Amino acid sequence: MKIEVVTEKENPLLKRKEIIISLDYDGKSTISKADLQKLIAEQFKAGLDSVEITKILSEVGIPKGRAWIKVWNEKKVPIYSEIKKEKKPTEAKKEEKPKEAPKEGTKE
Repeated sequence: MKIEVVTEKENPLLKRKEIIISLDYDGKSTISKADLQKLIAEQFKAGLDSVEITKILSEVGIPKGRAWIKVWNEKKVPIYSEIKKEKKPTEAKKEEKPKEAPKEGTKE
């Protein structure tokens, strides 16, 4: 996985860095938000709870893409790997019996 910073802009009003990166997946599938959050936190020396992945777009047919990221100074964002663990399995839907059609010869 190769990460290259395309643009990096400091936003002092919102107290964050706005970053656009170029990704090269090295022939693998698109990286998950949880994995990208860990890589960006390591690269920019920030906590996991201050890195927000806004969007990941992959190129069609080639293992490359771009990601829009915000690194907050004060705001705490959810850690993506913990969000997956918190989701509860949905309950199985109860099967409903179809309504019976009225019999021929009877009036309703």
